[in-house]
Amino acid sequence: MDIYDYGKYPAKEDWEKICKDKIESINKIGLERTKNKFTFNLLDYNEGYYGIRFNYWLQEFNNRAFDLVANYTLLKSYYDAGIPDDEWYTSGEDGTGVRYFPHFEERHHGNLYWFGFYLESYYTRFEGLIDAIYHVINIKYKFDIEPALRFRKKVLKELETTDKDLYDYLSALPQDAIYKKVSEYRNNMVHNYRPSQIDSGYIEQTHVNGIKTIDKTVGNYTTSTEFLTNINDSLDLLAEIIDEIKDKVTEDDE
Repeated sequence: MDIYDYGKYPAKEDWEKICKDKIESINKIGLERTKNKFTFNLLDYNEGYYGIRFNYWLQEFNNRAFDLVANYTLLKSYYDAGIPDDEWYTSGEDGTGVRYFPHFEERHHGNLYWFGFYLESYYTRFEGLIDAIYHVINIKYKFDIEPALRFRKKVLKELETTDKDLYDYLSALPQDAIYKKVSEYRNNMVHNYRPSQIDSGYIEQTHVNGIKTIDKTVGNYTTSTEFLTNINDSLDLLAEIIDEIKDKVTEDDE
């Protein structure tokens, strides 16, 4: 199989159709300044320095949001093309003769590859979009925190005494069930064995007597539908996050 035979981009008129089920949330993922003020008095430090940097970060956020939606549309196009992996293995009655992806034809392997290709970048872009939110907040509230290790935590610490409501919302976000699953998938894809691949199935166990054994199972695998469900939920979550912060970060200072 030549994987490049199955690498296709949707036609221009099909892009909106592919993501139509999530279009309401997608349309909310953007930040626009209230008065669209893009000219500044460069002799005024606050207006010039913070104003220009703030507008650049709003633009960066919106560019990243566009990239995320494009990424979503591409992975969804391969999902829609067919990936019959809800039953991703079968075995004989005696538990032997495991067959992986029993319902696949060659084209399905191609669709799964490209779905996984865009899947990994979706989760990376999602985290990048959350980072961009913290950059926007950092400049809007003039915290002047340098982007380095523990940047988010440093912004939250300053936010706690500046805007307690926003602090409470953002500090609780990592415990949100959808966000936790996004983080789990993203961390495994970047740092560990990718859950979109079937792992070896070998499990090491230590028994009460201290003896270690290695057992062979069918392995672990996350289906494309499980991923898409989480991704659809994550778009709704992003829309909620933007709705929570937009008035705070886009209103012009008096």
